[in-house]
Amino acid sequence: MEGYVYAQVIVEGPTDIPVVTALMCAAGWANSEFSVTSANGKGVIDRDLKNYWEAARVLPYVVFRDLDRDGGGCPVTLRAQLVEHTPGESPDLLIRIVDQSIESWILADRQGVAEFCDRSMASVKPPASHHKPYLLSIMKEAKLKDAVDGKGHELDFGPAYALHLQRLMTHHWSIERAAAESDSLRRALKRLTDLHDRLGGGTQ
Repeated sequence: MEGYVYAQVIVEGPTDIPVVTALMCAAGWANSEFSVTSANGKGVIDRDLKNYWEAARVLPYVVFRDLDRDGGGCPVTLRAQLVEHTPGESPDLLIRIVDQSIESWILADRQGVAEFCDRSMASVKPPASHHKPYLLSIMKEAKLKDAVDGKGHELDFGPAYALHLQRLMTHHWSIERAAAESDSLRRALKRLTDLHDRLGGGTQ
């Protein structure tokens, strides 16, 4: 059924939307088959998870939640803690824990990031943690207009960050390259593809 929204996708913030949209499309979802909504924080996701579970009885939900340092830094532990807020497992509520943050998935494609920031691939060296400040730092070095705001010694998203990120994800980022480097992303891609196939996505 063309144009039917098969799934509601929940992300932590608006800057996650271009990344998750690219991932959904790579998993075979047409833009007309899903809708991505920002929850405005992982605390809201945790609080509303039972509501998502209830809503998934009518329409499948996919929830993306950064691991950060929660659950003792263990995705399995965090997922178990989140599921405690629901009546039980649901085949139509797909919870994906991003290890460690959505920026780690972006940086997993070092070649794409290097091309976008006009630097050598060898100079893109994602750290083991703190991926957001690292990504912002190389965007700042690339002098992308209004991509980054400086607040003291900390960097934050600038007013044009989402626009630049959209360009990166659309024209430079490769799901194949990124998934080859990120086990978390690779598993998410498979689960999203399986869900799409189970729902009969793309068929009339």
